[in-house]
Formats: sequence, structure tokens, C-alpha cells
Amino acid sequence: MPENNVINGSPINLEPVEEAYSEDMQEVMGRMPSWMIRRGTVMIGCLLICVFVGAYFFKYPDIITSRVVISFDNPPIKLFARASAPIQKLLVSNNHQVKKDELLCILTNSADYHDVVQVATIAHMIDTTISIYGIMGAINLPSGLQLGELQPEYIELAQAIQQYQFFLSHNSYKTKMKHLVKQAEYQALLATELDKKGYMLREQLDLQKSRFNIDSILLKEKVVSKVEYEATKSKFLDQKMSTDANYSNILQSKLQQKEYEKNISETELQLQSDEHTYQRKVHDAATKFKGSYAQWSQNYLIKSPSDGTVSFFKYWKENQFVQSGDGVMMLIPNAQSYIVRGDVNTVGVGKIKPGQEVLIKLSAYPYEEYGMLSGEVAELSRVAMDSTFTLEITLKKGLVTNANKTLPPEPQLTGIGEVLTEDKSILQRIFENVYGKIHR
Repeated sequence: MPENNVINGSPINLEPVEEAYSEDMQEVMGRMPSWMIRRGTVMIGCLLICVFVGAYFFKYPDIITSRVVISFDNPPIKLFARASAPIQKLLVSNNHQVKKDELLCILTNSADYHDVVQVATIAHMIDTTISIYGIMGAINLPSGLQLGELQPEYIELAQAIQQYQFFLSHNSYKTKMKHLVKQAEYQALLATELDKKGYMLREQLDLQKSRFNIDSILLKEKVVSKVEYEATKSKFLDQKMSTDANYSNILQSKLQQKEYEKNISETELQLQSDEHTYQRKVHDAATKFKGSYAQWSQNYLIKSPSDGTVSFFKYWKENQFVQSGDGVMMLIPNAQSYIVRGDVNTVGVGKIKPGQEVLIKLSAYPYEEYGMLSGEVAELSRVAMDSTFTLEITLKKGLVTNANKTLPPEPQLTGIGEVLTEDKSILQRIFENVYGKIHR
């Protein structure tokens, strides 16, 4: 008899389960059809094989992230004011293309820019010329220039130029040299005439000597008288004295000519010395003005240090007051290429090799909309600084993303770089993890 128990007032049938089903039902439920076993085993085996094959062939790379900064090869240049003054004149507008040494801004000062430039041009010409004498005729300093704090240097330069020009037009050395040269020419003519006279006197002396020798022989033979012999001798001696006197005159003439030449040389040296003194004063005054002009330019002029684009920030119009040391504007040089650097920590840095692909996601341009920049690893620093390695990256297509969108050039862009290291299959990664756990 089956036993009945009561729980909460309800009878419970404790009859064995096997007795609750019919024999036919037990037969169906207790036996599995053979076809299901065979096909199920095959399907499960094929599925496992597909999983293992897929795990072997499906590969994906390890990714090492890096903070990336993209900047121009020439960084932007901040142009500062060197003096506290209002802006007198802005010569460029925002985003204006400028050339190197182009004047951008003039701060208010007591000098007129065009007057200063006019004198500075003259000073530069004097300072760089080979011959100051050659340009003196072309220098004309106008009056009434407004030069402000450069006025003392200009006065010194103007006085030096005027003194030199007066010296060139009124010095007595050239007149004296012309007179000495004329006298030397006359003395040379006189010496020539004396040489001619000396030639004739020597011929006459030879004749008188020959006659004297003949009379000497005739006197011994008593052909001529003593009186005739003495007369011949007297003529010979007179001729010899005339010849010697002419020779003395020739020597005196040549000595006088040398004296003239000496005076000419001394006068020329004195002229050169005085002229050199005036030239040195002009050159020194020009150099001094150039130095003061350079300081004045640094204080009141802002020029472009290179070709590029001007960008305004705080100051936009004339008459705005600028404090010394304030940045008036920014110059963005015309970039030819970009420098891309990244920072990576020490985790996994050994996997990074030159030539590996880098995908850069820019912060300013979401990659879902603009795409990513493509680059490759160029170099990795050998040592870390503050637990960080420096990574140099080369952009493959510049600022063209993998979505074929060209980004506008900017001085600096930041983002995240993903360095794609070696590819590994899923199966390889599973075995590496298992192998690593076994050997721990």
C-alpha cells in the first residue's frame, strides 16, 4: 500500500516515479534514436573544427596607444612689443600673408618712420661701401627731418658728412700738389736742356783737348810759340770749367726735381691722412646711427622674421595701448612638412618597431566623422624620460585621412595614436595565455 503523508493538510503521494508512467512511455523516453546520435556527433565535430580553423587563421594586431602631437616643422612665432606705447599703425590684417622682414606694426614714438628710414638707408650705404669718397657726391641730407630720439646721432652723422664734403671741395692740398707737379715738370724740362748743353760742351771740350795735345807736341818741336801754347791751354781749361759747371747745374736741377717729388709725396700723404680722418669720422657716425636705429627698430617696429601668415589675438586696431612684453600678434610660418611625435609608456614598448603602422585619432576632428590619419613609426627613443619613450612618426598622406578628407593646416594638432604591432591569431593568443599560466 502506498504511504500517504500530509503536509499543510494536503495528502502527498509518495508512490515511486517509475510507477507513475506507463511502460510504453518509459520505453520511448529511455531509448535515443541512433540517427540523432550520429548526425549530432558529426555536426558538433565539424563545428569544433571550424572554430579551431577560424581561431588559427583569424589574426588581429596588438595595439599600443600613444599621445600624439602634430606640429609644423617651423613652430609659430609670437611677436612681442618691446616698449609700452599705443599702436601707431597696423600695416597688415588678420590672416594676411607676409614676407620675411616685412613691416607689420609701428608703435607710437616721437620720430617719423619715413624720415628715419631715409637716414638709415644713407647710413647703411656709407657703412657697407668700399669707397666713401665715391658716394659723397650722391649723398644729400635733407633738412627738417623728424627723428625723435635719433636726432643726436643724426646731427653727428650730418656734421661728419658736411665736413668731409667741405674738405673735398676746399682743401688746399690738391692746389699745392698741382703747383708742385707743375714745378717738377718745368724742372724736368730744364734738366733735359742742361743734358743737351752738356753733350755739346763735352764735344767742345774734346776738341779743345785735342788741340791742346797737338800744341803740346808742337811746342816740344818748337813749331809753335809759348804764347800760342798758353792760349790753347787757357781755352781748354775754360772749356773744361764750362763743362763741369754745366754738370753741376744738371746735378742741382735733378736734386731740385727730387725735392719737388718729395714735397708732392709728402703732400699726397698728408692729403690721404686728413681724408682718411674725415672718412673715419663719417663711417663711425654712420655705424653709430645704425646701432641706434637697430635699437629704435626693436623698440617701436614689429617685423616678420620669416614668410608666413599673421594671426591677431588681443590687439586688432590702431591706438590700442600695448604693454612692454605683450604678444601683439602671432606669425605662422609657411609649413613645408609636419613633425609628429608621440609619448608611450613602458608597457609593451618593446613591441614597437620602425615601419609599423600608426592610426592617429585627432581630438579636434572625431574619427567617426573625419576618419584617421595614417602614419608609420620612424624612430623610437632608446631611453625613457620620466617613464616615457618618445616616438617619431611619419605621416603617409599628410593631413589626408583614411576617409579621404583633407584637414586644414593648423600649427598644432593633438590626438591618440594607435601603433599596430605584430598580428597574432586567436588560437596563438589562447595557447600563449595557457602556456603563461602553466609556467607561473
